[in-house]
Amino acid sequence: MRHSLFTVLLLVLLIPSLFAQKKRRVTKKAKPLPAVNVTQNAFPLKVSRDGRYLTNRNGQAFLMNADAGWTLFHKLKMEEARFYLEHRHSKHFNTIFVQLLPPESNQTNAYGEAPFARKGDFATPNEKYFTYVDDILKMAARMQLLVAIVPAWLGCCGTNWFEVQTTNGVDKCRDFGRYLGRRFGNHSNILWIMGGDRDPLREEAVQRAMAEGIKETAPTQLMTYHAASSHSSTDVFPAEKWLDFSMVYTYFRGKQGVWTSDMPHVYEVALKETQKLPRKAFILGESQYEDENVGNALMIRRQAYWSLLGGGSGQCYGSSVWAFGEDWRQKLDLPGVAQMNLFQKIMNGLPWYLFRPDTTSELLVEGRGTYGSDDYGVVSILPNNRMAMIYLPSSRTIKVNVEKINGSNIRALWISPRTNNRFIGGYFKPQGVRELIPPTLDEDWLLLLGNVGRK
Repeated sequence: MRHSLFTVLLLVLLIPSLFAQKKRRVTKKAKPLPAVNVTQNAFPLKVSRDGRYLTNRNGQAFLMNADAGWTLFHKLKMEEARFYLEHRHSKHFNTIFVQLLPPESNQTNAYGEAPFARKGDFATPNEKYFTYVDDILKMAARMQLLVAIVPAWLGCCGTNWFEVQTTNGVDKCRDFGRYLGRRFGNHSNILWIMGGDRDPLREEAVQRAMAEGIKETAPTQLMTYHAASSHSSTDVFPAEKWLDFSMVYTYFRGKQGVWTSDMPHVYEVALKETQKLPRKAFILGESQYEDENVGNALMIRRQAYWSLLGGGSGQCYGSSVWAFGEDWRQKLDLPGVAQMNLFQKIMNGLPWYLFRPDTTSELLVEGRGTYGSDDYGVVSILPNNRMAMIYLPSSRTIKVNVEKINGSNIRALWISPRTNNRFIGGYFKPQGVRELIPPTLDEDWLLLLGNVGRK
């Protein structure tokens, strides 16, 4: 395979450097992990040959760290958009999620331009509206930001564009897709998100037609589908040729105000998606927003680490900034923003795309937590068993069978997802079950277990 030599060289070079340090007590901080040399924004994106993750144009793994800026094209003028994009770029977000059209068909952008000359008529695009979009895409490209665009948001609850799409019909939707592909096909920093908070019912034919129209005229731009909460792209479109990768979307069990209180946690839908055949790369496209309802920074961290250790290729952070209300500038620096910056730094210091989720009790013998709860620990292991990652949503003593790690000398390294501080948790031979305790008993921890010697 294309990545076989790269994988071998990466593991040979990376793993010893991660762990070749003298033994230190748990109370001392560990040195930072060296970063993997990953060029994050060489567009257009592709899907890896094994279908497991996204890559840049050179085949290097691309960890999507997105921000939900859904109504940017509707709410912001150029200088406001520049301020927003520059801020998100400075915080190491590499992708922005946006809706191409205003939330409703009777609305305009901040300059008073409607997307269509005749209200809701896909056959009459307004060049002034789409020139503004074009200018924003160019600005984002200069900042090396990927823009993930929803062509016409379906909506969950009787509003948005689903009735308009049905009225336009299959042929107009296909032609509108062709127009979008021709109009924006020269931008390499685009991917497309079909749907929008809705499973396709009678909209299936028009959504398929629009997707096929885009693919016909912009074949190198990747595409996915935003289904209803608790579902993924492959749940509703399992075999579409235009669906390049999948998107999972869920909140948590017991969430109020959604269609089912039995909604699964992020790790549940991620592990389900990982097990599907044929395997498709997937991202966490939407989950709990930090400052809406009961959201908080801990939820944001849990969602991100659950998704990635569950087999994902990245995630989208959400906050009330998406609506660009009067106080949107004051909401740009919520705690979760800095912690998603750390999430990207921590994971890009590891060959995250090589890890495989482990749902057995062979490595993590005790302390995983109850499946279906919000305190479930997710485990991921390299195929050669020389390194494992464990994410614990809350601090507790765990027991690990270190014999499952290949090597002659095993090191435990604790990493705080809140601060990126690192602590040595011990060195030991790969013999028997070891009891490990996080450095502090507050909130969540990431544990790396790896070989530091030759087997």
